[in-house]
Amino acid sequence: MKHFVILIFAFAAMAFADDEVHNGTGFFVNSEYIVTAYHVVEGYENTCYYDIQNDTCYQVHVVDYTVNPDLALLKLDEDPVELPWVCRIAHTELPIGEKLTSYGYPEPFIEPELTIIPLNIRVLYRYDGDDSYYRMTGTLRYGMSGGPNFTRDGRIGGMSKSIIVGENTSNLVKSTEVVRMLRKNGVWEYPNTKNVEKCAISILSTHEEFKSAYLKWGV
Repeated sequence: MKHFVILIFAFAAMAFADDEVHNGTGFFVNSEYIVTAYHVVEGYENTCYYDIQNDTCYQVHVVDYTVNPDLALLKLDEDPVELPWVCRIAHTELPIGEKLTSYGYPEPFIEPELTIIPLNIRVLYRYDGDDSYYRMTGTLRYGMSGGPNFTRDGRIGGMSKSIIVGENTSNLVKSTEVVRMLRKNGVWEYPNTKNVEKCAISILSTHEEFKSAYLKWGV
């Protein structure tokens, strides 16, 4: 018997009147580069990093991406008001049963506070056997794609990817795949904080969507 699994990317389209604001989550690896899920930025130009604290959107561009695993490396096109916070990344695979905590901004304009969801590693591969992912117990929210998932000692152990409909299951890209992409592009991470709540950031698909939401809603 064949088993059909419906995957839903944890990517949000928030309705603001007649507009839709497409958003995800991400995290800095140093003062210039950001990691997020490729499906968050796929097909869009002028993607931006939304600094919720300063209510400003900074334009970024895609440096590299892979469809599978679902990763995108972005680079800032302009200097932010404040230097970004950067957390450590786990360089080795995590074991089954490891507890992780997922951070993200499902609805940054409506709900500017971080959403935090506990997860734990069920198996070391996705439903189709792809071992670049962890299959997790626990369900992410839409808009958390690309966000960091922290180990108990404060390292980023994986990046949020998708949920499985009808199951209490989510998929994360392993942190080892993130490190692989960084090294491929000659990028090194420079952590400057142990405060995990400061490391998750909001990603909007286009700068125009930020301006539209700002004009319409005053956010």
